[in-house]
Amino acid sequence: MKVNQQLEEGKEREQPFEALLLSLEEFFTLLVRRYNSTVEDELLHMSVQKTTHPNGDKRLIVATSQWAITVRGREESVDCFIIPATEIMTLPDSELPSRNKLTLKVHDRDLGAWTVSDVVVTGDEMNALMRGLFKDVVSRTRSDIDGMPEPLRLIAAGYSFAGVVRALVDEKHALVQKIVDQQEVILNSLAREIHDVVLGNVMLLKRSLSANNSNEELHDLVDEISVKLREICQDLYPRDLRDCGLRPLLSELCNSASKHLGCPCQFECPEELPTFPSEVELHIYRIAQECLNNVAKHADASMTNVTIGVDHNLFIMSISDDGKGFSLSESSQNRGGRTTAGGSGTGIIRERTELIDRIFPAKVWFDSKPQKGTRVVLEINTMLREQGEPEPL
Repeated sequence: MKVNQQLEEGKEREQPFEALLLSLEEFFTLLVRRYNSTVEDELLHMSVQKTTHPNGDKRLIVATSQWAITVRGREESVDCFIIPATEIMTLPDSELPSRNKLTLKVHDRDLGAWTVSDVVVTGDEMNALMRGLFKDVVSRTRSDIDGMPEPLRLIAAGYSFAGVVRALVDEKHALVQKIVDQQEVILNSLAREIHDVVLGNVMLLKRSLSANNSNEELHDLVDEISVKLREICQDLYPRDLRDCGLRPLLSELCNSASKHLGCPCQFECPEELPTFPSEVELHIYRIAQECLNNVAKHADASMTNVTIGVDHNLFIMSISDDGKGFSLSESSQNRGGRTTAGGSGTGIIRERTELIDRIFPAKVWFDSKPQKGTRVVLEINTMLREQGEPEPL
């Protein structure tokens, strides 16, 4: 639809400039839609927006990532400017006289006619003038982005710094999840191989020894090997997680840890837990497993506690010990000895938490002081994260 046709439809409006802005909005929207469909580079894409300034000025803004046309309507005139896109937020101060490319003045209210430099313009001429401004902005944008370094292209494309960081974080999460998935496949395969082949051969050996009435010590040794192999299989891949659920496996993990740690590992957990996807349950199990491994390696503790609580929509798992502990950073100490960074050996815990956070909002805290033990707290909001909802940075 041409501008003059649109002007005829809007001539009954109270202010002539309002009718013209409405017509130009439809004109540029159609032009931008056609243009964007032919351009792959998002840096060159254009958008159309209508705004009203507190001083009463009404504007139409047609912008790329670099440059913008601002069409300002007031009383009996409409002014068109070309300004840097970065200065849109400073309107009207950025609409300098030197940036004014076109001024339209009312010639006949009833007919919706306009003049440029005292010359009445037709609808076709109005189209040509607006297309000229459009082409000018496209040309300026192409000139600016040619040869632009990739980091600047990201920022120029309309990303905020937070958006750039979030894109990089998303890429990292996807890579970590892929690596974790590959690790779990390998561990599952290894656990099956040990369980189905090695453990099977051990059981055959035991039956052979029984048939030959071999000595009791040898039987005990084979039993010990069998138990150890089952524990290794369970550590490699908790095959019963889907069938038994998270609570029984965590309880079994604590019982096993009591033997390895040489100290009690108390487990407290409500009978009913929130229902999580299998990958989230696996991450929770692995976090508990890694925490207990760290206790065994570094803590020299006399008591360990694994406590799980559910408070409304919050799942909380706390794993604490009374061992050696470690020093946190000075900034963490200023926060009362609580940090999300942790110490050495906590990378797996943090990465697993980040992967949970892709599905449910989650965070992990580390509390520790030398000779005062360590406490790791995993918090998961059981309200499923909406698709597209941004994560806190």
